[in-house]
Amino acid sequence: SETAGSSSGQLIVVFATFAAALSAFLLIIILFGKSRPTSKAAVQSRLGALGGDKSSGGFFGKFSILRRAARSAESAAASRGATNMIENALDQANIPLKAGEAIIAAIGLAMITFLVVTAFAQSAVWGVIGGTLLLIFSLLFVNNVAARQRKHFERQLPDTLNLLATSLRAGYSLLQAIEAVGEEAPEPTRREFGRAIAEIRLGRQMDDALSDIAERMASQDFDWTVLAINIQREVGGNLAEVLQTTSETMVQRNRLRRRSEARRVGEEGR
Repeated sequence: SETAGSSSGQLIVVFATFAAALSAFLLIIILFGKSRPTSKAAVQSRLGALGGDKSSGGFFGKFSILRRAARSAESAAASRGATNMIENALDQANIPLKAGEAIIAAIGLAMITFLVVTAFAQSAVWGVIGGTLLLIFSLLFVNNVAARQRKHFERQLPDTLNLLATSLRAGYSLLQAIEAVGEEAPEPTRREFGRAIAEIRLGRQMDDALSDIAERMASQDFDWTVLAINIQREVGGNLAEVLQTTSETMVQRNRLRRRSEARRVGEEGR
């Protein structure tokens, strides 16, 4: 009987692993079935939604029941003040879902895991554990991807400012320099500046579009950069020189930070 119990336990682990892998696979398909667009049409769609058009595209747009469920979930999240936090995490992670859609996707996949694990383990307790673990995994997954995107943006920021400064020295206007970043910079900087350009072309103020980049990427450095750009545009001066100086300051600060961390690690290792 002990051997049978051991075999049963191993079987539960195998099927639970299979269910988690299946759910993770479906989650990736839903989340990355299409990339977050930055085209003019995509921004128009977003602005249309702000004006009252709540239609959803992609996977959720194909099923009215999913659209209604996503709206209900988004309303519930909004009533608890969680919508902005979820939307910010999805934006930072470049996951093409709205808050309600992400909630329904996570709950749906957790239910799949619950049913599969419960069926094979013949225990609702294991099903609840599996579903709960998937919900936790979904949250950690989004937060981890968002954190990596923020770190990449911060590392690329000195080079981004150098590209802006170089473009301005070449005779480009500020808008043309931003477009150059949106075309030549690596991800996620290219995506964020491309989105800002699309918004500006639709009539949004440049400083608002740039400030949104700083907010989405949670970048205080870029927030200060936007403030410096706005001041220079008002009072005049050599904006290219300001951006170049800012970039060099960031590089030197990062270098000092790395040295300080290396020194601290060395002292702790003694």
